[in-house]
Amino acid sequence: IEVGDRVVWELLDGSAVTLGSRRLVLIPTEAMDRSEFRVPQEWIDIPAWVADYYLAVEVDADEQRLHIWGYTTHETLKTSGSYDANDRTYCLDGSRLIDDMTVFWVMQQLAPEPTRVAVPSVAALSQVQAEELIQRLAPSIDLPRLQVPFEQWAGLLLQPAWRQRLTEHRQGQRMEDRSQPLVNLSQWLQEVFDAGWQAMETIVSPASLAFNFRRDDDVPPSIRRVKRIQLGGELPDVLLVVALAIESDSRRRIWVQLLPQERGATLPETLQLSLLSPTGDVLQSVQAGSDSSYIQLRRFKCAPGTQFRLGVAIADVSVMEAFVS
Repeated sequence: IEVGDRVVWELLDGSAVTLGSRRLVLIPTEAMDRSEFRVPQEWIDIPAWVADYYLAVEVDADEQRLHIWGYTTHETLKTSGSYDANDRTYCLDGSRLIDDMTVFWVMQQLAPEPTRVAVPSVAALSQVQAEELIQRLAPSIDLPRLQVPFEQWAGLLLQPAWRQRLTEHRQGQRMEDRSQPLVNLSQWLQEVFDAGWQAMETIVSPASLAFNFRRDDDVPPSIRRVKRIQLGGELPDVLLVVALAIESDSRRRIWVQLLPQERGATLPETLQLSLLSPTGDVLQSVQAGSDSSYIQLRRFKCAPGTQFRLGVAIADVSVMEAFVS
């Protein structure tokens, strides 16, 4: 089981869970109110967030327990539910939910039932548009999701880095992950490597990578390390490769590449690799296509002591690694 991005929880009700090959969204509901089931539009109309099943979950704070009182499919919500523009939710009469979870488990063993319908793609936002929205949705606004057109809001949510920037902005502080220390590239020069970063030869042959890293550069990298990134659920693990060389003025020249773990495989389509500033601004990004054997950021340089982040993301799953050069 893989639970979705925790930053999403800060912005709207619901949580995505991958269960085998199926995607579920759990929606909290008030105890004893089973007259209707409301699902935020984001979980229905953002293609990358669409689920097969939507579960109505009663939260009993006193007893500290959850109770699933029914479920339905994306197809049912789109075709039989009504859309409420006031709070941007899809609403389905409570009697339309299947309340016997045994049926759910039986259906997983039988031939797959149609669970989804197609939804239009979401237009991408520019960095400038995203930053304007983040600044506009100040902490004093109770429901930021209702303050801008849905198309703009959806475009903002699609980028994990922008979601995090928005949450940081609304909390009035940076959401630094204190449990994750910075990867110190200067220590790599002393052959001191952070946990999880392995020699290339232990995981993948560097021969093919050397060509990719050198083909547009006159100075090849002197240090290469690789880390396995777990995306969870049915998604395959991928390999994050960071290569380093030192300029004559002591600046660091850095290459970053993302590879499938399995030899001969391709990366999941729409998988993103991003370079971000310490505050979450996206400096550059690249996305895997339908047949990408690897993706690579443009080589960049930075002075010693410069902090940056590398993000790997797909749908509502994101992994961030923080570095200091």
